[in-house]
Amino acid sequence: MFKLSSAFVISALAFSAARAQDIMGLSWNSTSPYGQSTGVFNLLESTYGYSMVFADGTSTLSATYDSASQTVTQVCPHAGLIAAMIPVEGSSPSTFTIEWVDSTVILPEGSSTTSLVPGNGAFLTTMGTPNGVFAQNGVFKEFSVDGTYVFAWADETFQENQDVTAWIDISDGSAITC
Repeated sequence: MFKLSSAFVISALAFSAARAQDIMGLSWNSTSPYGQSTGVFNLLESTYGYSMVFADGTSTLSATYDSASQTVTQVCPHAGLIAAMIPVEGSSPSTFTIEWVDSTVILPEGSSTTSLVPGNGAFLTTMGTPNGVFAQNGVFKEFSVDGTYVFAWADETFQENQDVTAWIDISDGSAITC
């Protein structure tokens, strides 16, 4: 799912530049051998900010992407927080939770606030890849942190994750109000 041709990478970069500063509604989607699921994110207070947990119902989670700074910034429900990929200590394969943080928070070594980029209707990541090229491997997934399942990215293949993957869908968020 994350194996991208160079034409797609160029398309994704053009898409992200075109979408700079547009409000995007964020929801989740997943697929497995048993079917496909969709839903919204709830935010759960975490160590550095807010983790995203899978939920059903209505979401006000929305963001913008600034192609110049390569940052995703939350519009609702907590305006101004930025998306960060934070490594889970001791995880194997390498796993990063995705949290919304204040830009002044000191994050652990290996964290990134510039690794999520919008592309063709969903977020892509540059984590775990040489030279910052879009991920050839890696899956977004649920990951248990202290007994709570949060949205994360792991440096493993679709098959290693038992043919299950999730992703952040991007939709027009202009109608979302906080």
